[in-house]
Amino acid sequence: MRKLRQLWTNYSSYVLLTVVLPLSLLSLSSCVFLNAGRPNANDVQISLFVSEYNSGPSVEDAIVEVIKNGSVIDKKKTNSGLARFEVPRYSGPYLIRISKDGYATTTIKVLNIHSPLVLNTTLRRPKFLVGEQNTNEIDISFDIYTSDRKLSKLLPDENGVYSIFGLPKLYISAQSTVSRLPIAFMYAKLGNPPGAEYLSSPRLFAESDVLEGYLELTPFSGKTYLFIDAYDVNDNRYEIVVPLNIIKSTDLKIVPYIVEAQQPSVYAYHLNTTVKYYSTEIGESYDSKEKLTNLYVKLVWKKWSDSTQRSRTNEPDGYVIYKSYDGQKYERLSVVGSKQNAYYDTYNNLPDVRVWYSISAKYGDLEGPKTFLGSVVPLPMVYITDVSPTDGATNVSLTPTFSWKMAGVDKYVGKVKYLYDIWLYDLTVNSGQFHYPLIEDTYFVSESSHVSIALSSYSWYKLPDGKLQSGKPYEWAPELIAAMWEDRENNSVSLSVNCDYNFKVAPMVIAPEKYYLFVTGSE
Repeated sequence: MRKLRQLWTNYSSYVLLTVVLPLSLLSLSSCVFLNAGRPNANDVQISLFVSEYNSGPSVEDAIVEVIKNGSVIDKKKTNSGLARFEVPRYSGPYLIRISKDGYATTTIKVLNIHSPLVLNTTLRRPKFLVGEQNTNEIDISFDIYTSDRKLSKLLPDENGVYSIFGLPKLYISAQSTVSRLPIAFMYAKLGNPPGAEYLSSPRLFAESDVLEGYLELTPFSGKTYLFIDAYDVNDNRYEIVVPLNIIKSTDLKIVPYIVEAQQPSVYAYHLNTTVKYYSTEIGESYDSKEKLTNLYVKLVWKKWSDSTQRSRTNEPDGYVIYKSYDGQKYERLSVVGSKQNAYYDTYNNLPDVRVWYSISAKYGDLEGPKTFLGSVVPLPMVYITDVSPTDGATNVSLTPTFSWKMAGVDKYVGKVKYLYDIWLYDLTVNSGQFHYPLIEDTYFVSESSHVSIALSSYSWYKLPDGKLQSGKPYEWAPELIAAMWEDRENNSVSLSVNCDYNFKVAPMVIAPEKYYLFVTGSE
């Protein structure tokens, strides 16, 4: 396998990193009220990616309005879920309103803009109210403290920026108010908009209209944003974006950790579910012709404490993750803490479109050399056709052959392997019996898209005679249907999972879409 290439910055393997405090800060004994300096009037970009739920499909043609002082100053429709705006630096506050017929609303209040802002946001389907009945005025008030004792409250400067010096963490106290519908959830996160714990950790979460707790500052430095979110019971979303400037005074002579990749380090999951991840609910499509899925990429690496460099390098404050859509230009995706060794990317991932990732160790405002983690092509959704015995079949043999064809990933023939199993249920009243082939592995693996499993070719669980009973109804289905591409050259694995009822390869249980009922004959 090709060695993982390293993307080097202007560092050698052993460098001297020194951060010198501005003289104007040396006389400060407090950590709170710092001036962010003179505003810069050049334009910065606000980039939005709008999906139906975290890791779900993009929302097309949603209307995105940028509002200033009560007037709409710019308006666009999402294209592949994306919308971008240019605004002058330090020209806030702004209100961003996202809407579309048949959806709840998402409103984002940006207190000010001090650096490019990326919003990985959602526009959900309403749970029960639509149209004018769904109107709900939501607001969030918040305070930022140095500790949970709430003795020292941080205040913004004249540009609305909270400048922070010398704190390892912040204590957030936030409360939502509404005009009609009560609040169901609140979140808070640094660096990126918050989501569920499974895909967006760490963050604060509360199932109420009050949110309090600590947020770790150690991985962050320089200009970043604090995101505080509230969802009402009908899935309307309100978010407030708070600009921060985290100033760190360090004078360190360090040997940077060159992050070690795992093999593989990149996993793409395309799952035949509509799990919204802020709860355990599995949703259903509002249009039976529209199939919604979850698609995300999981990145893994060796954190410093587990690496081979622990004895000769310095522990980083955190890690910076980068993403590319062409393998050349990398953009910062996220910052995570030094104790993390995994990250879930839900931002603008599409089937059949390759994405690349790299990572670096972070020391204050500086970074070590970048390490290439790998690249991956998320697979389209796999499904089955040409099923036999068909649903409703009669006079079926007592030793039938079950067959079907794997479809949906035909363009990757020769690269993918197909994973599957089969379960057979005896539907006789009070029987409750089930059967499956007894094989050495937990599921079948094949490079052929054509599947054929003869009952007589295997021993089956609790089927001692090796055949079915005559004139009886049975129901069967593959309870695992998946395609997997192990791309060793690019240090990645791509999984498309249509169903996985027994939790064999997917990170959750996915029930089969259909079971096939048949009745046996006499032979």
